[in-house]
Amino acid sequence: MSKQPVRSESTLGVSFKGTPEEGQQVEITEKTAIEKIFRTNHPEIAEGLLRHCLKALKSTEASDEYEGNDERVFMVAVIAEIAPRDTVERLLAVQMAATHVALVRAGRWLGNAETVQQVQAHYSGYNKLARTYTTQIEALRKHRNGGKQTVVVQRVNVEDGGQAIVGTVEKGGK
Repeated sequence: MSKQPVRSESTLGVSFKGTPEEGQQVEITEKTAIEKIFRTNHPEIAEGLLRHCLKALKSTEASDEYEGNDERVFMVAVIAEIAPRDTVERLLAVQMAATHVALVRAGRWLGNAETVQQVQAHYSGYNKLARTYTTQIEALRKHRNGGKQTVVVQRVNVEDGGQAIVGTVEKGGK
């Protein structure tokens, strides 16, 4: 009994089918779906970024043959959720989605490691990817805030015999 490939569908107006060996087929159900996902008016940029998403995946993560590992829709959904505002953010969003998938992959390898050498190798890779992802998040935050960081410092003086309340105080009551 041959299993029919399952097409990965999404509410983003894009679905995928195919394999890296046979080729990917991207079905666009909404005319400007890819441009909306990557938030650009240039279809050439959107199509290139979509190709980059697919290239970052292992063959088993971009294939109808491995339904449980299929990350194609996830990749574009993550980018849509990040909602990039410019070219820098678009490129960073693709990197962040790819890094996250690689981090989860490395976590799976670490969890299945059976020797000390395997644990050490996979732990090292996992740790590097986790730090890279954190750095990417910080880069996105800095880019969106223009590099400014806001710190609010509040100071309260309480004299001898006084009392301080920390928290929200509301007027009214019974």
